Amino acid sequence: MSKERGQRNRNLFLAWVAEMKSKESPNWLDYWHGNTLSPKKIADELGFDSSAFKEKRNKGLFDLLQDLKQELATSGVYQQRKTNLPLDKEVIAVNKDAVEDIKDSAKVRDLKRINRRLQNENAKLAAEVAKLSEFKDVLIEMGLWK
Repeated sequence: MSKERGQRNRNLFLAWVAEMKSKESPNWLDYWHGNTLSPKKIADELGFDSSAFKEKRNKGLFDLLQDLKQELATSGVYQQRKTNLPLDKEVIAVNKDAVEDIKDSAKVRDLKRINRRLQNENAKLAAEVAKLSEFKDVLIEMGLWK
Protein backbone atom coordinates (compact mmCIF):
# COMPACT_ATOMS: atom_id res chain seq x y z
CA MET A 1 0.00 0.00 0.00
CA SER A 2 1.37 3.36 -0.87
CA LYS A 3 2.18 5.68 2.00
CA GLU A 4 -0.23 8.30 0.66
CA ARG A 5 -3.12 5.83 0.54
CA GLY A 6 -2.24 4.56 4.02
CA GLN A 7 -2.25 8.10 5.39
CA ARG A 8 -5.53 8.84 3.57
CA ASN A 9 -7.10 5.74 5.17
CA ARG A 10 -5.86 6.78 8.63
CA ASN A 11 -7.26 10.28 8.11
CA LEU A 12 -10.61 8.86 6.97
CA PHE A 13 -10.73 6.61 10.03
CA LEU A 14 -9.84 9.45 12.42
CA ALA A 15 -12.52 11.67 10.85
CA TRP A 16 -15.08 8.85 11.12
CA VAL A 17 -14.25 8.27 14.80
CA ALA A 18 -14.52 12.00 15.49
CA GLU A 19 -17.88 12.11 13.70
CA MET A 20 -19.18 9.10 15.65
CA LYS A 21 -18.07 10.60 18.96
CA SER A 22 -19.68 13.94 18.11
CA LYS A 23 -23.11 12.31 17.80
CA GLU A 24 -25.40 12.57 20.81
CA SER A 25 -25.68 8.80 21.12
CA PRO A 26 -23.46 7.03 18.57
CA ASN A 27 -24.59 3.57 17.56
CA TRP A 28 -21.38 1.59 17.57
CA LEU A 29 -23.42 -1.61 17.23
CA ASP A 30 -24.00 -0.83 13.54
CA TYR A 31 -20.30 -1.62 13.10
CA TRP A 32 -20.36 -4.72 15.28
CA HIS A 33 -19.70 -8.32 14.31
CA GLY A 34 -19.63 -11.10 16.86
CA ASN A 35 -17.94 -9.74 19.95
CA THR A 36 -15.96 -6.92 18.40
CA LEU A 37 -16.00 -3.97 16.05
CA SER A 38 -15.90 -5.16 12.46
CA PRO A 39 -13.01 -3.75 10.41
CA LYS A 40 -14.88 -4.84 7.27
CA LYS A 41 -18.02 -2.85 8.15
CA ILE A 42 -15.93 0.20 9.02
CA ALA A 43 -13.84 -0.11 5.85
CA ASP A 44 -16.98 -0.49 3.72
CA GLU A 45 -18.36 2.67 5.32
CA LEU A 46 -15.14 4.56 4.61
CA GLY A 47 -14.63 3.21 1.09
CA PHE A 48 -11.45 1.17 1.37
CA ASP A 49 -10.50 -2.49 1.69
CA SER A 50 -10.75 -4.07 5.14
CA SER A 51 -7.27 -5.57 4.75
CA ALA A 52 -5.95 -2.05 5.38
CA PHE A 53 -6.66 -2.70 9.08
CA LYS A 54 -4.15 -5.57 9.18
CA GLU A 55 -1.08 -4.87 11.29
CA LYS A 56 1.37 -5.85 8.56
CA ARG A 57 -0.36 -3.72 5.96
CA ASN A 58 -0.96 -0.47 7.88
CA LYS A 59 0.45 -0.46 11.41
CA GLY A 60 -0.87 3.04 12.14
CA LEU A 61 -4.44 2.17 11.16
CA PHE A 62 -4.25 -1.13 13.06
CA ASP A 63 -3.11 0.73 16.19
CA LEU A 64 -5.88 3.33 15.82
CA LEU A 65 -8.50 0.57 15.65
CA GLN A 66 -7.04 -1.17 18.72
CA ASP A 67 -7.05 2.15 20.62
CA LEU A 68 -10.71 2.67 19.71
CA LYS A 69 -11.58 -0.84 20.89
CA GLN A 70 -9.85 -0.21 24.22
CA GLU A 71 -11.57 3.13 24.62
CA LEU A 72 -14.98 1.59 23.94
CA ALA A 73 -14.17 -1.26 26.33
CA THR A 74 -13.43 1.13 29.17
CA SER A 75 -16.67 3.00 28.54
CA GLY A 76 -18.68 -0.25 28.52
CA VAL A 77 -19.80 -0.04 24.88
CA TYR A 78 -17.37 -2.39 23.19
CA GLN A 79 -17.81 -5.37 25.45
CA GLN A 80 -21.44 -6.22 24.95
CA ARG A 81 -21.04 -9.98 25.22
CA LYS A 82 -17.73 -10.45 27.00
CA THR A 83 -17.36 -9.68 30.67
CA ASN A 84 -13.76 -8.45 30.53
CA LEU A 85 -11.06 -7.30 28.14
CA PRO A 86 -7.37 -7.94 28.80
CA LEU A 87 -5.28 -4.79 28.48
CA ASP A 88 -1.54 -5.10 29.13
CA LYS A 89 -1.94 -7.81 31.81
CA GLU A 90 -4.76 -5.86 33.39
CA VAL A 91 -8.42 -6.75 33.17
CA ILE A 92 -11.04 -4.07 32.87
CA ALA A 93 -14.44 -5.11 34.16
CA VAL A 94 -17.35 -4.01 32.03
CA ASN A 95 -20.11 -1.93 33.54
CA LYS A 96 -22.98 -4.43 33.80
CA ASP A 97 -25.61 -1.66 33.63
CA ALA A 98 -24.22 -0.52 30.28
CA VAL A 99 -24.42 -4.08 28.96
CA GLU A 100 -28.05 -4.33 30.06
CA ASP A 101 -28.82 -0.95 28.46
CA ILE A 102 -27.34 -2.15 25.18
CA LYS A 103 -29.34 -5.37 25.31
CA ASP A 104 -32.50 -3.46 26.23
CA SER A 105 -32.09 -1.01 23.35
CA ALA A 106 -31.52 -3.91 20.95
CA LYS A 107 -34.67 -5.61 22.27
CA VAL A 108 -36.65 -2.38 21.88
CA ARG A 109 -35.39 -1.99 18.31
CA ASP A 110 -36.40 -5.59 17.51
CA LEU A 111 -39.82 -5.14 19.11
CA LYS A 112 -40.43 -1.95 17.12
CA ARG A 113 -39.53 -3.76 13.89
CA ILE A 114 -41.90 -6.64 14.76
CA ASN A 115 -44.62 -4.16 15.71
CA ARG A 116 -44.33 -2.37 12.34
CA ARG A 117 -44.53 -5.71 10.50
CA LEU A 118 -47.62 -6.75 12.47
CA GLN A 119 -49.30 -3.37 11.89
CA ASN A 120 -48.73 -3.73 8.13
CA GLU A 121 -50.13 -7.26 8.19
CA ASN A 122 -53.13 -6.08 10.22
CA ALA A 123 -53.85 -3.31 7.70
CA LYS A 124 -53.76 -5.80 4.81
CA LEU A 125 -56.11 -8.17 6.64
CA ALA A 126 -58.51 -5.33 7.48
CA ALA A 127 -58.67 -4.38 3.79
CA GLU A 128 -59.33 -8.02 2.85
CA VAL A 129 -62.14 -8.27 5.44
CA ALA A 130 -63.72 -5.11 4.03
CA LYS A 131 -63.73 -6.65 0.54
CA LEU A 132 -65.21 -9.92 1.80
CA SER A 133 -67.93 -8.14 3.77
CA GLU A 134 -69.19 -6.65 0.48
CA PHE A 135 -69.54 -10.18 -0.89
CA LYS A 136 -71.38 -11.21 2.27
CA ASP A 137 -73.93 -8.43 1.74
CA VAL A 138 -74.51 -9.59 -1.84
CA LEU A 139 -74.92 -13.21 -0.72
CA ILE A 140 -77.42 -12.17 1.98
CA GLU A 141 -79.50 -10.26 -0.61
CA MET A 142 -79.47 -13.27 -2.91
CA GLY A 143 -80.54 -15.48 -0.03
CA LEU A 144 -77.44 -17.65 -0.25
CA TRP A 145 -76.01 -16.60 3.13
CA LYS A 146 -77.52 -18.22 6.18
